[in-house]
Amino acid sequence: MAIYTYIIPYQTKKSYLYLEYFDQYNSPFLEERIKTLAERIRFDEKTVLHEVGWEVKYTRDPSEFTLEERKKIFFEFIKYTKENINDGMMGMLPTPGTILAAKPHGPKINLGFNEDSLAVGKRQRASVARRFGFGDLYDDGFQYGRYDDDCILRPI
Repeated sequence: MAIYTYIIPYQTKKSYLYLEYFDQYNSPFLEERIKTLAERIRFDEKTVLHEVGWEVKYTRDPSEFTLEERKKIFFEFIKYTKENINDGMMGMLPTPGTILAAKPHGPKINLGFNEDSLAVGKRQRASVARRFGFGDLYDDGFQYGRYDDDCILRPI
């Protein structure tokens, strides 16, 4: 099993807002949702926004990994991802004011692929993201963090 961290840079915060606009186009609360999201991502600040996440690739069926193997992989992932969040990744370095967005999603593998499994998986992934400096899960399905003046990711 391998866990990969990735980053998606947005050209502007407006391009990030457009995705919410597109997803919520028919919602009667569209204007309110866009306004709330703009405030959350500090739209008025001339800083950048990136989406970060992680993806798991399995080399064999997840049930074949022992608890000890899964623990080892998980702690290596925590260490590796913390380094990426703290030191930068893929040529993108942390800078004061930069906002990171993370969307925790995916099933709890040993529960199968169903609604309950997706809910448990989302909660667990949100908990992991908080360890890296992301805030609580918002109604848009994302968690946010912002680098402070010392380039430490702080929850939004």
